[in-house]
Amino acid sequence: MRAVGAFAWSVVQDALHRKVFYAILAFTVILMLLIPLLPSAEVGVQIDLLREAALGLTSIMAFLLAVILGSTIIPGELGRRTLYNTLSKPVQRWQYYLGKYVGIVLVVAVSLLFTFVVLVLFVLIKFGLFNPGLAKALFAILLEAMVLASIAMLASVYYSPLVCILLAGLFYVVCHVKGDFLYRGMTDAANNPLLRALSGAAYYLLPNLERLNINETIAHGERVFKVGPVEMLLLTAVAMMFTAIFLFLGSFLFSRRDL
Repeated sequence: MRAVGAFAWSVVQDALHRKVFYAILAFTVILMLLIPLLPSAEVGVQIDLLREAALGLTSIMAFLLAVILGSTIIPGELGRRTLYNTLSKPVQRWQYYLGKYVGIVLVVAVSLLFTFVVLVLFVLIKFGLFNPGLAKALFAILLEAMVLASIAMLASVYYSPLVCILLAGLFYVVCHVKGDFLYRGMTDAANNPLLRALSGAAYYLLPNLERLNINETIAHGERVFKVGPVEMLLLTAVAMMFTAIFLFLGSFLFSRRDL
């Protein structure tokens, strides 16, 4: 596993040298701090608005980091031809692939940890409320980012970064609307059989990422229902299952790609 760790660390180092990493992180934090200046922030429960908007911004940040890094690492090293030198050493392709993925997850996790600290301190200073429960929402965001990174890397085995980003974005949208949109497409008798079949296949094969979206629940203090250890364990299990499937497929295809 030393090779996997080395590849993971190389991704972290690469991210730290990318201006886009700092731009996304800084943009997220700045917008988060500016939320109380919105006119609507003076109406209703300000803390709920702040937490929900901040978690929404954090979700966008995690999406961008996971998809951009997942879509660009393999094509980027192929373009610079550094991949050939790496694979000429006594390492397996699956070690390279897994290591790069772990590195992406580490970058996203550290970014989420940083925004968590900023958000908790901001809420504490502005409202005098210590709110560590926000960690549950950020963990769910990390789980979603792990799935997105795995699908972006899977696409990057054969496609260019731009195509991968578009495919990951489409995957994100479809997996968030599948609970309603795809179900209606699958069950509506007015639709033609082909559309119903495609909708049914997508409904049962793709993950329901909307289940990982617990931002609103956490932002409003879990007043509607509690997100307990059992719920978090189920969310983790589902996300890990789909991540493992996409990682296996990506590693399998990458191992057999003619470089």
